[in-house]
Amino acid sequence: MDQLNGKSILVTGGAGFIGSHLCKKLSSLASNLTIYDNLSSGKVENVKHLPKVHFVKADILDLKKLQSQEKTDLIYHLAAQVVVPYSMENPIEDFETNARGTLNILEKARKDDARVVFASSAAVYGNTTQLPTPETHGFSPDSCYGLSKVVGEQYCNMYSKQYGLDVTIVRFANVYGPKCHGVIHDFLDKISKNPEQLEIIGSGMQSRDFVHIYDVVEAMLLSATSDVAIGKTFNIGFGKTTTIIDLAKIILKILGLSEKTVIKPTNVPWQGDIKTIWFDISKVKKTLKWTPKISLEDTLKELILERKMLV
Repeated sequence: MDQLNGKSILVTGGAGFIGSHLCKKLSSLASNLTIYDNLSSGKVENVKHLPKVHFVKADILDLKKLQSQEKTDLIYHLAAQVVVPYSMENPIEDFETNARGTLNILEKARKDDARVVFASSAAVYGNTTQLPTPETHGFSPDSCYGLSKVVGEQYCNMYSKQYGLDVTIVRFANVYGPKCHGVIHDFLDKISKNPEQLEIIGSGMQSRDFVHIYDVVEAMLLSATSDVAIGKTFNIGFGKTTTIIDLAKIILKILGLSEKTVIKPTNVPWQGDIKTIWFDISKVKKTLKWTPKISLEDTLKELILERKMLV
């Protein structure tokens, strides 16, 4: 990744789960790295140990503060409101952060003539019957979060078309790994508190495409350094779907709790939930020569060990 040497890089949301892993890698490749995060969900502890990193606690909605940052060559835009139920309860706040916030980032990029990698989501597809889902499927979001990401993508495409900005959009499936949040983290928390019962929101038959953070970081590096990535949108997933109830069973088996813990679905999904996420990743494989290498089954035990739940 010599292309990043000597570049000035700005990572919004860099103290979050995905952002901190990306910044850890970037700190070994670039000498001028700025993390811009309001710490609403990220933690400074995630990045304070990184060398050669400048941390700015600020909000992407503060355009004046954003524009005052030094000229940058590359912006990774990860800062977002990402909780679907919260977006349904607080649609205006969700829009402000994800749509207006993205517009502010694009204005910063236009001012600096910077390249942009925008983090989008499977939520833009909604409940699709085209499985696995390709990038050409089109938008049909079922949540305010998904809709705000659609708006962000459309702004990215507009700035690319009208202002000649170099933009790449990456749509994430369910990213997991060390220090992750989401359903895996939720399950481990629940089991720690009560190993007798594991509650699953919904029926448990909803399924997700789980992709490891280390694979995601590699895809993001390629998205920012490959000329063929400019103007493109990529699905970043494993290309396989796993039901939530099967995920629960795998975790309980690793913990030796298969015969002890009762799985109890609520049978009530949260508002805006998606039944199936399963990405067609053939485009990113062909274009960027990227293939995910880390399977869910191989790494769940490591995540459980990280939580000190195995003796």
